[in-house]
Amino acid sequence: MSGRIHAWATLAVLASLATPATATVWPSSHQRVAEALDSADLTERRRAASMLSTLPPAMARGLAVKALRDGDADVRIHGARAAARLGVDNAGDEVVAWLQERDARLRLAACELIEASPTPGSVQALARILSDAKPEVREAAAAAMGASGLPETVGPLLGHLDDNAAEVRLEVVRALGRLGDDRAVVPLVSKLQDQEEAVRREAARALGRLGDERAASTLMLALQDKSLAVRVQALDSLGELRAESAVAAIAAVLTSDAATGADGPARTAALRALGRIASPQAIRLLIDALASEGAALDADATPVRKALALAGAPAVAALEAALAGSPTRRLASALALALADLSATSARPAIERASRRGQVDLVSGLTALGRLGDPAALPFVLEHLDEPDPSVRRTVVEVASRLLEPGTQDGRAVDVVKARVLDPTTSLGERIALCHLLGRTGSDRAQAVLLSLVGARPDALRIAALDALGELGRPGEAVDRALLGAFDDPSSRVRMAAATALGRVGQDAAAEQLLHRLDASAAQDRPALGVALSAALGRSQRPDLAQKVEAALPTVSGPSRDALLEGLGRMATPEALAALERASKSADPDDRRKVAEALAGVAGSESLLLQLSEDPDPTVRANASWALGAVGSKAAVPRLAALVEDLDVAVAGNAATGLGRAVGREAKDDPKAKATLCKALDDFRAYVRVGALNGLRFGGFSLGGEGDCAAPEVLRLLRRDGAFRVRLAAAQLLRTAPTAPGAKPGFDRALWRCASEDRDASVARLCQAPPPPPPKERDEVTVYVVPDGKTDPRARAPFALVLADGALRLGVADRRGALYEDAAPRGEIRLAVPAALVR
Repeated sequence: MSGRIHAWATLAVLASLATPATATVWPSSHQRVAEALDSADLTERRRAASMLSTLPPAMARGLAVKALRDGDADVRIHGARAAARLGVDNAGDEVVAWLQERDARLRLAACELIEASPTPGSVQALARILSDAKPEVREAAAAAMGASGLPETVGPLLGHLDDNAAEVRLEVVRALGRLGDDRAVVPLVSKLQDQEEAVRREAARALGRLGDERAASTLMLALQDKSLAVRVQALDSLGELRAESAVAAIAAVLTSDAATGADGPARTAALRALGRIASPQAIRLLIDALASEGAALDADATPVRKALALAGAPAVAALEAALAGSPTRRLASALALALADLSATSARPAIERASRRGQVDLVSGLTALGRLGDPAALPFVLEHLDEPDPSVRRTVVEVASRLLEPGTQDGRAVDVVKARVLDPTTSLGERIALCHLLGRTGSDRAQAVLLSLVGARPDALRIAALDALGELGRPGEAVDRALLGAFDDPSSRVRMAAATALGRVGQDAAAEQLLHRLDASAAQDRPALGVALSAALGRSQRPDLAQKVEAALPTVSGPSRDALLEGLGRMATPEALAALERASKSADPDDRRKVAEALAGVAGSESLLLQLSEDPDPTVRANASWALGAVGSKAAVPRLAALVEDLDVAVAGNAATGLGRAVGREAKDDPKAKATLCKALDDFRAYVRVGALNGLRFGGFSLGGEGDCAAPEVLRLLRRDGAFRVRLAAAQLLRTAPTAPGAKPGFDRALWRCASEDRDASVARLCQAPPPPPPKERDEVTVYVVPDGKTDPRARAPFALVLADGALRLGVADRRGALYEDAAPRGEIRLAVPAALVR
């Protein structure tokens, strides 16, 4: 579900309901657990301690410390596990004495808790048990020391690089890599000769992370290691080091029989390393390798082009020079595609020349021009619409469609396309594709061609013409007549296409016609009519039309009522706002919920939304809190802050995000709002924590200053939170928030660790590289919620909607099984697991 979503679009998405719910002990159980921890009955205390991890964090932390001080080892171990998960401040100091206990379980638990909640004293105490009799305790101690980030742990760890247990040596090497101290470089070099493969591989990895080129020569020797895994890691580390001295050794891997045969991962790693080194010699080697790879159109199947993309700008000039020379047709085609992968728009004329001469095969050249996305290439692309090869013509249509930007008028393609799309001897598939191409031109001349095809047969061509008229975006009476006429077609697919197109371009007269048809239409057509009517009303400013819509409300059923209420919100006129205010007094919470949603884009709706934010129904409050974030002024900030503490997760999560948005727009640097969001970072509900992180981001709050309440908790969430969406939101906040100068190195280090250690790929990617800038374009979208295993939208289905800017909206669908976003950031929209199934 990626790509651009336009104002007319509807989107049906799949909400996974397969994740099992996790039981949560409600706050009322807190007192019972506290009492049980005081019990003389050992069984009761152990049972209570085992429940600590299920309590809300704010309530459980004090009880976890209490359990740590119990006389029973099992109670203490449960307390340590809970304290580690909850992030109890300074908990490491509580368990230093455990490191001398005879019970190895206690020593192990102490190490694990110190790793989760380190203090300088507790971390230094770990050095004493690096010689513990139990290898699992020594391993845990090394892990905790590596996680601490304290430079004073480097010396003790270096002293145990030769531990007799391989798993301990492995953890010591890993810890030194995580600490990033260059004192470890020379000692780690020796571990490339360790007898255990895993240790050698981790040593190679650590040396890459340390970034010291003194390790390059030994890593080059590791390219001869008998283990493929070690060789691949050594290549990756040489790439991380940007070791130009290693280029010749890496080139030898490329040419070896083993690398090109069964040992393929080594070749791919060698290419990757050359791309990261990006020296002139490395780039020349990659260009030479392009000749053997060829011009595969699927970028995922081209490791050489991926490596050149890693090289970035330094590769562009070399690729352009190679294309300007006398490459073979195979190499020239690959060069063109590689330049497109690098978004090298300066190469457009060269790719056109090489394609015209036949030096680059036409499909590859056209594909490359399409990926470059430069509209200046359109004339060259259209020259080839009459090529005899159908694969070339298909590529021409695809590329031309990509180069045309909807919403702008560009009629250059119309005359070229017209004759072919009207020619009945042209294949049906090509005529359909050409219709869509005409729709993207935005040209008045294209409208006449498409109108002539509205009555065409078969239905597939007719549907394509209707879709294209909607995409064309050129309203008018003739278009309204044609689209309304299609509502009488016996095909439901044709009627749906007409409804969708009317939603894109329909005018006042069409909206009136749709309103008349809504109640009289067949039940199966009402959803399409509702979509069309709601969108068409958004282009109307007629006071009498708003009155007619309000008058129709009592005569239509629930799903159609939602379409009308949504349409009033899109009209955003004083008359429409007055009608919505009257509808907000309805006894039906479905009506009030839809009104709250529809007000998100309506200026002057703040006072009504504040009223709805106090509605007894939580689903109404959830929509109102989200809408207040969109339109609320500084006056809405106190109410949103109060809603962050709502017992309903959807209300609280939406309010946290909305609070940040309102602050960012109206009340910069509001310390009370920031304190509210900081408190919500400790909420026991994952989606509220996500909302608080997003609220801090949207509010533009800085991190890391003196007395900052957010930074320590954000770092803890990034490192230890069990919900990947929380860690993802924390990473996005750290990547984008303004930071105090002294705090930035700590944030960079946390992101570096996350990039290499987080178990979720999406989190690791975001930690590794900053996200793209937030999209500026906004679109109206309607999303249909289709639960997993179902084929139709479900009314009142719970949802969690992830927008392109990372915002998470929570709530339930309307009576159509839909939800409406007035100004969704353009880009990918996804449905996540509903809040009720996430802890």
